[in-house]
Amino acid sequence: MSQNIILGNICDSITYGVTASADFSETEGPKFLRITDITESGVCWDNVPRCSIAMFDKNNLLLRDGDIVVARTGGTVGKSFLVLNPPRAVNASYLLRLRPKRSFVEPDYLNLFLGSSAYWSQLREAARGAAQPNVNATTLAEISLPLPPLPEQRQIAARLKAQLAEVETARQAARAQLREADLLRRCVLQAAFDALADSGCPVFSLKNSAEIVAGITLGRKTKEMELIDVPYMRVANVKDGKLDFSAVKEVSATRREIEKLKLCDGDLLLTEGGDLDKLGRGACWRNQLPLCIHQNHIFRVRLPSDRYNPDFVSYQVGSTYGKAYFFAHAKKTTGIASINQRVLGDFPLLSPPLAKQLQIVTRLKSQLAEVDALHAALTEQQRGLDALPQRLLAQAFDTKVQP
Repeated sequence: MSQNIILGNICDSITYGVTASADFSETEGPKFLRITDITESGVCWDNVPRCSIAMFDKNNLLLRDGDIVVARTGGTVGKSFLVLNPPRAVNASYLLRLRPKRSFVEPDYLNLFLGSSAYWSQLREAARGAAQPNVNATTLAEISLPLPPLPEQRQIAARLKAQLAEVETARQAARAQLREADLLRRCVLQAAFDALADSGCPVFSLKNSAEIVAGITLGRKTKEMELIDVPYMRVANVKDGKLDFSAVKEVSATRREIEKLKLCDGDLLLTEGGDLDKLGRGACWRNQLPLCIHQNHIFRVRLPSDRYNPDFVSYQVGSTYGKAYFFAHAKKTTGIASINQRVLGDFPLLSPPLAKQLQIVTRLKSQLAEVDALHAALTEQQRGLDALPQRLLAQAFDTKVQP
């Protein structure tokens, strides 16, 4: 039979941590546990720095096996971690330390409760501050939880830990399947264009085959008074092989700018880069909006319809063949890469006859539709598995807590 009880009544103490600084050169002081040291897989104590503090009056602040630390401020407020077999260590001041009364509560049981929606709903109500939410020892002590007898707590904890371990194994397998589906898409494109490159088909530079135009610069100054608000494509809208219309912004532009930059059916939009995954990323415009232009960090490539199929060129740019060219010729800094209009113009465009392009596009669309269907199914499976831990915790805790 469970009864509701507040945290303050089942903890020997809820205390603040130590105000100190991490010192990686310190060799004698205690380990100094910070929120940044806590990962999904736990804490690697070898990587936790020490701090220089006099411990003769601070021994009561040393972490013990079974203690739970809770972040009390900032974006991680409320997140908890169960301490197991710690070295000589203290926690930072922005972590609260809960020391459960083991005669009343099993630390594993309490730690699992602190991951449930029953806990989080109470914590959000208790937290103060919109920009920098925080809780203190007093408010944390008032959080209520269901507390069955110790033997039942241990049974619940053991069952939940086993279930959550099985779910995590399934989540990792699903993530691996998603990665394989992504790889399959790349392999389909690679096979098509590697074979085409090996066939000796004509190659022309993109600048001699298409019109390349950079987009509108945000925040530019103009002397013209009459400006029109018009939707525009940003880097965030251009994905690899598709356009994302979930958040389309507008920009004020002159009639001349709109006339020059308005997108037409079949235009290929390519990003200049930034993060490595954005380098040469592109998709075809298919008149999804009645009027739209593009930002200066996106190049518009307009191809002659009697010589090129835009989907063929889009697939080619997104293939290993295309990405290898962009990566080889991009300007690179740490984690960042970009191309300019000259590099894009020099792209060696594989240019078989239009009929051959259409054959390739028809085949690729069929193959990629199958890959996309597989990816969608795996994504849905992943979404369900990601939600399962909270469902399991809800079954154990939520229905038993009375607000």
